[in-house]
Amino acid sequence: MSPDAEALRQAALRSSWARDQRVARRRLALRWLAWAFWRYGLAILLVVAVAASVVAWMLSISHTSQRSPRFTVVPAQHAASAAPLMPSENTPPIRQEP
Repeated sequence: MSPDAEALRQAALRSSWARDQRVARRRLALRWLAWAFWRYGLAILLVVAVAASVVAWMLSISHTSQRSPRFTVVPAQHAASAAPLMPSENTPPIRQEP
């Protein structure tokens, strides 16, 4: 082999080795990140989600307590003063099954 071919071969080997090292470091970093996420990230994510849910719930309670009620409660009438319900002319008759 000529010196130029040998130098080219050595350069290619060095380049290939450097690329292999970069790929190995990247794969190792991804493995560590995946492990750390499964170990700590899910727990942190769960705590944050529960905390956000509690805060949203507390805010919704405070907003509903400051809002006017959707309906008015009318006191019940005593049984002696209650008039019997009579069907009106607009009320259709109740259909009974044979």
